[in-house]
Amino acid sequence: MRFPNADITTIDIMRHGEPVGGRMLRGSTDHPLSETGWKQVSDAVMRHTMDGRPPYDAIVSSPLLRCREFALWLGEEFDVPVEIDDDLAELHLGRWEGKTHAQVFADEGSEQMSAFWFNPCQAAPPEGETLSALDARVSESWQRLLANPPGKHVLVVAHLFVCNALLRQVLEQPLSNGLVMDLPYAAMSRLRHERHALGETTFVEWIGCQS
Repeated sequence: MRFPNADITTIDIMRHGEPVGGRMLRGSTDHPLSETGWKQVSDAVMRHTMDGRPPYDAIVSSPLLRCREFALWLGEEFDVPVEIDDDLAELHLGRWEGKTHAQVFADEGSEQMSAFWFNPCQAAPPEGETLSALDARVSESWQRLLANPPGKHVLVVAHLFVCNALLRQVLEQPLSNGLVMDLPYAAMSRLRHERHALGETTFVEWIGCQS
């Protein structure tokens, strides 16, 4: 706590684990977690348990299977309420959906893909969602979370671009750095939001921790 008598909400942000099918440009393609993915997210959460249970009062999840199924399981297992937030779905990748990098390069060449990774806010996937559109909906989700937090300690289960967009709400990185944090599967980050006499302040405690 930085401000005396502050009202604190702790927000843990976790990227999902490895999905079935391994690494690909998955976007909104709705694959469930693999066995490895289930172990990754389970281990990540259980490392933060207190007296054998996770510390969360509530869980907020993307609607996609690789996030939602684990969130619902965790909520049922430990009697924690779960909210599904459609605004936390991953960036839709258009014609790249469900393809590997190699397949995209073979179909379309490497120029647009390279431009996307270099500056994703200026080179959207063909027929896909723009980074500014993703940022706008994630910002709305973030504002709802701060305005009406479902608990004192909340777990958010989401995706690579979405986790970056959530962290951007605090770090205020330019959109050109929309993927500046290359978070691995099941990486967790922690934010602390304090409501105090002067207003509200969000602090970053750590980013991308796996242990």
